[in-house]
Amino acid sequence: MSGAFAHGIGVDILHLPRLLSLLSRRPISNFTRRILTPSELAEFQGLSSTDLSNPTSILSNPQTRFLATRWAAKEAAYKASIYLIPTMKEQWMGWKNFEITRGSRGEPLLTILDGSGKKIGNGQVSISHDGEYVIAMATVPQKL
Repeated sequence: MSGAFAHGIGVDILHLPRLLSLLSRRPISNFTRRILTPSELAEFQGLSSTDLSNPTSILSNPQTRFLATRWAAKEAAYKASIYLIPTMKEQWMGWKNFEITRGSRGEPLLTILDGSGKKIGNGQVSISHDGEYVIAMATVPQKL
């Protein structure tokens, strides 16, 4: 079945209370530095924040939404690319190998980066959220 598909496909769903539980156990700066690229981190830091301990403000918090959508999209992209992008043990694909930006119409764009942050290709990503859930689907071309 190898080579039968032109793209890898990945999907991820995130329950927001899981993210909030994770953030309550460690400083948010540790989490953001771990999963966001430098340009994503700059965008995140420019967003307004509300009290993360207030359950009614979870969905209206731009920083929480930003982290949740990026995390789900990057997880989906990783799942889509795990068998398509050749890596050695030392070059494990992780969150910083995927950058999510916005296109001219606000649509999410997926850029795939190598370990040094250099662009090696593009994928496609779709993100949706409803209530306490965020879902993302990503496709990555077989040949970058």
